[in-house]
Amino acid sequence: MDKKILSRIFLPFVLVVLAGLWLAEVLLAKSTPDNNVLAWYSLNWAVTIFVTAVGVKFLLDGIFMGSKGVISRRLTIIAGAVVLVLALFCLAFTIALPKNLVMPIVAIILTAGVFVGILVTGGKKWDTADNQKVGYKNYRQRKAEEEKAERENS
Repeated sequence: MDKKILSRIFLPFVLVVLAGLWLAEVLLAKSTPDNNVLAWYSLNWAVTIFVTAVGVKFLLDGIFMGSKGVISRRLTIIAGAVVLVLALFCLAFTIALPKNLVMPIVAIILTAGVFVGILVTGGKKWDTADNQKVGYKNYRQRKAEEEKAERENS
């Protein structure tokens, strides 16, 4: 089984849950119109939940992306933070948050995304050169080894 199977089925699973909530809300509205426990559920909530799930997926993919480069990991985490900001705006329109509360939360989400990106990648630079890797040999060392191998073979 593929290691990324959970990451790949997460968003379709969220869509199935949202469709199931929609169906349950419609059925409960018809059967018990006075006592509908899912009366809160609407398209606004569905979009908010889905966008939040997309942001969380990006964050988790960026955090647990092991073999990819530093840049792709950081960009994936920052993209997750940006999508979570969109989810915050969806939530603000859904529950009518005060306007003066939205921007500080946006700043917190974005700075937390940058912080997690640096924390996960260990502060590594994306442009580390080959000569900083263990076992690096410069041109003269490689040529000397090639000549030594040629002398041994002949």
